[in-house]
Amino acid sequence: MPKNQILQSLLLAIFAFTLVSCKDKQSDRNIEIEVAETAPRHVRVLWTEQPSNHAIISWTTLHSKGEMHRIVFDTVSRKDDNISYSFEVKSKRNGEITMLDMDYEEGVPTGYFHHGEIKNLKPSMKYYFKVESDGQFSKEYYFVTAPADDRQISILWGGDSRLGGEKPIYAGRTPHLGRQDMNKRIKALMDENEEILAFTHGADYGSTAEWRHLFWWLEDHEIVVGKDNRLLPLIISRGNHDYAIGFQENFWLSTITDEQNFGYYYTTQLSPQVTLITLNTEISVAGNQRVWLEKQLAENRPNKRWLVTHFHRPAYPVVKDYEAHTFKRVREAWVPLFEKYNIDLACESDGHILKRTLPIRNGKPDETGIVYIGEGGLGVPQRTADTTRWFIQPPGFAKSADNVHLIQFRTDSLVVRAIGPEGNVLDYYGRIPRIN
Repeated sequence: MPKNQILQSLLLAIFAFTLVSCKDKQSDRNIEIEVAETAPRHVRVLWTEQPSNHAIISWTTLHSKGEMHRIVFDTVSRKDDNISYSFEVKSKRNGEITMLDMDYEEGVPTGYFHHGEIKNLKPSMKYYFKVESDGQFSKEYYFVTAPADDRQISILWGGDSRLGGEKPIYAGRTPHLGRQDMNKRIKALMDENEEILAFTHGADYGSTAEWRHLFWWLEDHEIVVGKDNRLLPLIISRGNHDYAIGFQENFWLSTITDEQNFGYYYTTQLSPQVTLITLNTEISVAGNQRVWLEKQLAENRPNKRWLVTHFHRPAYPVVKDYEAHTFKRVREAWVPLFEKYNIDLACESDGHILKRTLPIRNGKPDETGIVYIGEGGLGVPQRTADTTRWFIQPPGFAKSADNVHLIQFRTDSLVVRAIGPEGNVLDYYGRIPRIN
């Protein structure tokens, strides 16, 4: 690096700080955050299809796109030594995050996205890494790759971390205390349980995917950094509040994503016996996606002990209109395939409630049927369920409660716990494998 560039980086690191002020319209408090102009921010890991050997690492810089962005990584910690990492890759995608007039009015800083891929990783391995932008390094983080052997694993799953209100396009500014509380619970869970491999998000991160909302989601997500700077990889899906261009800019999935058609559906092999299928209810649920879904189910069900799907709009809503086309289309296109291939669990969001249905097959209660959990509780204001609906009668249930689900994949059972912000268990569900 040229001497003048090194000097410039050092000066920026020491002196170039700015205060970003955001007026919170709900509490009338001025919120100020201190941000280094060139320091990497919002560092995160994303998983797609093969998390035992591949990961995407993304981050943000503020105020300047910069010229050189890379990831350095290793299987041993290098701590403060930035030059001894065994591997490095340059970022594959960099650009300015789209800003609208309202983003400027809200006072969020100009942001730039950076995404890189690390490949040919070893399974069940800790990978330590830093990201660098124009000589400015992040602190060292690590994550653990998925296993290549059959062992007990867990994930966290939940959806809907936006704010509500009468005008949700204006909502979602900091401080989003409900979301922050749930992020603190997620951090506590990952610190308590090292077998938790990933955090699966059921979508609707902010009120929109515009920068004034995603900026604060990413700021709040920095709470979810475990002890020794462990990161939980994100497995993301897309919801009805995620349709702005900022979603593609900040959640890049490499070749998995059809950026022209806003695909965002893919299969994640969490272990040799655990398959998670991410679906997208915000595009056609028939056509190409349905054909692809049946192919994935047919390939995975015969030889995978656990087969789980997750998506945003529920097939069996407990708050919104059951007969609305938004939900009926999911029941007509996907539910017959779920039942044909006997999936083990379906995870849904969107309703802002906590629910677990009774087992369902052919549109009626059946102890051999599919159980649907979720509807979203990662800090979004909770709604009230219609408790007369047949599919949440005992042993099903529904209640208003912030929640995240801990899903444990054991060799002899699938165990699901809905956990509240204080760590209290709100619901429990378990089942045995459908296949030997």
